[in-house]
Amino acid sequence: MKKLFLIFAALLAAVSITGCASMADATSARGQGMAHVYDQPYDTVWDALTASIKDTDLTVVSADKATGTLTAKRAMTAFSWGENVAIFVDRVTGKVSTRVEIVNKRALATNVTAPDWDKTLFKALDARLKSN
Repeated sequence: MKKLFLIFAALLAAVSITGCASMADATSARGQGMAHVYDQPYDTVWDALTASIKDTDLTVVSADKATGTLTAKRAMTAFSWGENVAIFVDRVTGKVSTRVEIVNKRALATNVTAPDWDKTLFKALDARLKSN
């Protein structure tokens, strides 16, 4: 029992030292994420994005097509403390193109086993939009 308590205390100390990322942290990091531009209309890209998210373990927290902002999260798993993802979709002025930026924040910064949702989602978006 004492060993279990020591493990829990060490884990709690590690979390408090390294800090945790929230959805607000992911949203406020706009401009710092990975971005791609697609030569597709905004509505087409938005629909492909929402379909791509449905094929993952992410849960949509909020989606506002009018502002082009979507937030999603994944709860804690055996390999991760969870992740917060903010996605920003913008029309490219003067073109029929759409820019997508994905900010991926791990709930625990030191969690190296958490997936990189930006890579996963861009791969899915590339595949969906290539077929259009």
